[in-house]
Amino acid sequence: MSSTPSYAVWAVIGACAVALWVASLTTAGRRVIVRPVVVLRRLATDPWLRVLLVLGWAWIGWHLFAR
Repeated sequence: MSSTPSYAVWAVIGACAVALWVASLTTAGRRVIVRPVVVLRRLATDPWLRVLLVLGWAWIGWHLFAR
């Protein structure tokens, strides 16, 4: 099985993340899209979201190690 579909999915996810980051910087007056710092702050302060954040980091770490 080829790894090309996996790389394509990660490329799309990365491109969307960069696009949202750029959009959050360019809409300074309207703040339709919050900045990544605000998202991380919300994730770090809510106990349930903190669990999801840690599980997400563990999942990413596991899959990066498994490659």
